[in-house]
Amino acid sequence: MASILAASGESVVERLLPLRHWLGAEAGRNMEQGQARTRLICTLVALTGFVLASLFADLPDAVVLISIGYTLYAIALAIDIDRRPAPSHWRRGISVVFDNVIGSAIAYSGGGFAAYVGFNFLTTVGWGLRFGRHYLFLATAIAIAAMAYNLGASPYWQQQLIFGGSIIFGMLATAANCAILLTRIRRGNQRLAEKMEEVAQLASRDALTRLPNRLHFHERLAQTLAAATRSERQVALLLFDIDGFKSVNDTLGHEAGDRLLQEVAQRVGRRLRQADTFARIGGDEFVVLMELQRDHLDAIFVAENVIKVIGEIDIFRDARVRIGASCGIACFTPSRAQHLTPSEMLKLADRAMYDAKRAGKGCYRLAR
Repeated sequence: MASILAASGESVVERLLPLRHWLGAEAGRNMEQGQARTRLICTLVALTGFVLASLFADLPDAVVLISIGYTLYAIALAIDIDRRPAPSHWRRGISVVFDNVIGSAIAYSGGGFAAYVGFNFLTTVGWGLRFGRHYLFLATAIAIAAMAYNLGASPYWQQQLIFGGSIIFGMLATAANCAILLTRIRRGNQRLAEKMEEVAQLASRDALTRLPNRLHFHERLAQTLAAATRSERQVALLLFDIDGFKSVNDTLGHEAGDRLLQEVAQRVGRRLRQADTFARIGGDEFVVLMELQRDHLDAIFVAENVIKVIGEIDIFRDARVRIGASCGIACFTPSRAQHLTPSEMLKLADRAMYDAKRAGKGCYRLAR
């Protein structure tokens, strides 16, 4: 029961003071360090103003105490953030209260210090833009509560109810506008991330078949060989091209050739395991990269299936164009070929494929 209550308490705190940044983890990096520097700069500016003002008039004791206390708080928080950069709920909670009370606390004395309510707009919007809508609304609520206290307890503000009310109204309007802005920024950031993902996909995908392209496959092959070497696993590379592809292009046109490539990609792709990498590396050449569960017989089984599936394609039956596939198989065993490079493995599979063509096409050959 105690653990359930603790978990529910933590979830409430997380909803009020979320530590995950509203634009993602990367955007939230070093955000508190930047805020700590901004806080110190603003504190220095305010202290400079107080010192200059003290040359011409006596400062209220409350203002002096608040300025000293806030300066110590700003320095201590900057040191703590530098030592422990990871965000924490307690630090966020203390900061959001102190930062958004300070303007109203100084303005409590009235007179020229009433101008310090302007800092409320700076801090509430600052918290929102840095940490999102939750903090915007929380900071605004704290600042409004502090201003409402001034209207009820400060002799100066009791005589300035219209001024104080306009400040509260202004903070509400600013929070609403800032919330709309934050929503648009978040949506724009999401659309940008989606577009960047699309661009990344286009860079690694073949435009016609939507399969991984040659560049992506080379990277995948290098990673797979490195992982196989570490784990002492066997890997097979099947390289095949389409027998009769040139005849399709010459007699039926390139559109028919493109349709054939798409048909091959779809039919073969359905027969492969999800863990296998199936790619088009150029022209009518395709590759399958697979991890062997037992030995090279696993690769032979897949090669036979590929040849059978492509041989069953009959979309050009009326044109009497015969379609088939020739396949070369290169196997990688770490204990035997530990230093085999991706390019060398592709060359082995390529030579084996041409051995299959010389043997009459429509078959496979193992690289030796």
